[in-house]
Amino acid sequence: MHISEFVRIIEKVLPPVTAMDGDRIGVQVFTGNGEVHSVLTCLEITDSVIDEALLNACDCIVTFHPLLFSPLKIVTTTNRIGRCVTRAIKHDISIIAIHTNYDAYPQGTNFLLAEKLGVVPERALVADEIVVGYGMGLVCSCKQPMSATELVQKVREVCGSPVRYSEGPNSRITHVAIVGGSGTSFLRDAVASGAQAFITSDVKYHTFHEASESICLIDPGHFEMEQFVPEGLAKLLQEESKDFENAPVFRFTSCNTNPVRYTI
Repeated sequence: MHISEFVRIIEKVLPPVTAMDGDRIGVQVFTGNGEVHSVLTCLEITDSVIDEALLNACDCIVTFHPLLFSPLKIVTTTNRIGRCVTRAIKHDISIIAIHTNYDAYPQGTNFLLAEKLGVVPERALVADEIVVGYGMGLVCSCKQPMSATELVQKVREVCGSPVRYSEGPNSRITHVAIVGGSGTSFLRDAVASGAQAFITSDVKYHTFHEASESICLIDPGHFEMEQFVPEGLAKLLQEESKDFENAPVFRFTSCNTNPVRYTI
């Protein structure tokens, strides 16, 4: 399958128009003859992901976090971005970025976490203005009411990380808002949605103060919220490509690309 055809398949289910303004989605590295036979999906590209692609003869990597975001002033092998770009070109590996258009997909980033937590998605937190059914974040209902402590414990179990949180004023949580990744800009939307808890990441100290009088705010970590994306993305693209005679094969990375370490 040519990369142009593969991109059309991607854009049909993950319309670029649903991505946030300024997001760097789409083809980031185009190499070789443009044919895509084997695809590796990942959260972000590191040297270990490139190694894995080479080991499995993958000629395309679909990454959730764009490798190229800010304009490069120089390509050098002394840093991760330059090194990965250089290695991808050298080994004829094309790179495609899928980011907030997957966040906006109804069964995307936030749905995957909601499914793991056992809460029921009801609607987008902020509906897309163009594509019906898409939008940023999710508002989910709990199958049974729970306390903030119970929800935090569940998040900790699912995400596998220490959790920072502020309890908020509500003793019973029946609805949870979720925005994977850096989602504190959606705090007021979460409060307005009627949810008693908001799960997102990269929360600043003063934002916990701001939230404490209105909503339980939970931060399990950026990678931890999005760790289910590579598998979900591989399954989605495989499903969308299955009727094409020349469909590529898909696999998701086994690499832990989280640069953050914890000590207890």
